[in-house]
Amino acid sequence: MELKYIKTGDYELPNLTLKDNKKGTINKYGMLRLNYLKHNKKAFYTTLLTKDELTNHLVSVNKDAETLLNNLIENYKKRDEKLSEKNKEINQLE
Repeated sequence: MELKYIKTGDYELPNLTLKDNKKGTINKYGMLRLNYLKHNKKAFYTTLLTKDELTNHLVSVNKDAETLLNNLIENYKKRDEKLSEKNKEINQLE
């Protein structure tokens, strides 16, 4: 890996740029994971950050959590008779 330097005043600073690896958006679960990593898994957070994989990891966690949540909601709707469409038509207040 070759680094290029930029002269700023009397100092030569490395020209560090990040690749745009963003594959999706980071919502609630991605932000919760980010907060957890920052406070509880600092070494793993730093490793992901330096390898430029943090965003991809957070997007992946977010997608997995959303999928799991949707599956749980669908299963809950199927099991609970009060949430069925037929019961909603009959007992709207319930």
